[in-house]
Amino acid sequence: MKVSVIIPTYNRAAQVREAVKSVLGQTGVVCEVIVVDDGSTDETEEALAPWMDGIVYLKKTNGGVSSARNLGIEKATGEVVAFLDSDDTWDPDKLRRQLEVMAKTGAKLCFCVSADESGEPLDDLRRMDPRLEVGGERFYEPGDCRMFRFNRHPFLQSLVVERDALARCGPFDRSLRVAEDTRLIHSLVLEFGYAVLNLALVTVCRDREGPGLSDTMDADSAAVRYACYARVQAEAYWRVVALDDGAAGVLKANLSYFVSRMAEIESARGNRDACRRYAKAGLAWGGGWKDKVRNLLLLTVYPVMARRFANIWRSPDSPR
Repeated sequence: MKVSVIIPTYNRAAQVREAVKSVLGQTGVVCEVIVVDDGSTDETEEALAPWMDGIVYLKKTNGGVSSARNLGIEKATGEVVAFLDSDDTWDPDKLRRQLEVMAKTGAKLCFCVSADESGEPLDDLRRMDPRLEVGGERFYEPGDCRMFRFNRHPFLQSLVVERDALARCGPFDRSLRVAEDTRLIHSLVLEFGYAVLNLALVTVCRDREGPGLSDTMDADSAAVRYACYARVQAEAYWRVVALDDGAAGVLKANLSYFVSRMAEIESARGNRDACRRYAKAGLAWGGGWKDKVRNLLLLTVYPVMARRFANIWRSPDSPR
């Protein structure tokens, strides 16, 4: 069985080599390595020169991480697909171990634990099922919504998925600037269930040299970012509410938080009417006490809060 591994990259010449090497070093698995260069302006192509005979290198105009991954999916020829960010790496046994779990359980997709450079887990996989011992494996049926009760879902870099399942739930939504991976993971889990291998086999780099394909900074781009988060949480809520009250409650609280932050950002942008609408919506959805306080303050003392948030969300290029 061949695994197509898709690595999107943008101006990561110094790091993408290690990502590629960690895939080429997988044990007992035939890998098709597809590097999609999303319009890099650095020496990415030169950095990958020593491995060009062993990889598929695709360069495209800059269009974002979803378009890069979707191009990789389109060109993939493997029966199974996996994803790796260009600044992260895999344990040599990752794919082999996950494929064994999928074969044993009949799962169409499998996650493992992702950790930072110190070995600290960055997802909530182990909290989702405390009974699953380290090194253990388990399949969770479609409709098991325990994943939605926790905010840190598995990383896309840990996913191994059969191509037919990916085709049914994908591709990545290009209209989402962020959370496109969350949306796909939600869809796959709800449609097919999922297997978990409780081992940390993905190392996620937290010491980036520059912004990634979906990083944003100022109020305008942050508004787009939070709108994406809210949309994905709302979509998941309406799919989960009929299945699991507790999981739906967590998603509702998440949605309240993101709507509250959208009110904050609109105040920073000077859009008073939009700010008030978001603040009222946030109150209607409930949420935590901090969200409620933020919304109430924006509705009652808007000028004060607008000045405060304008300073927080000031564009790096704005005059001081």
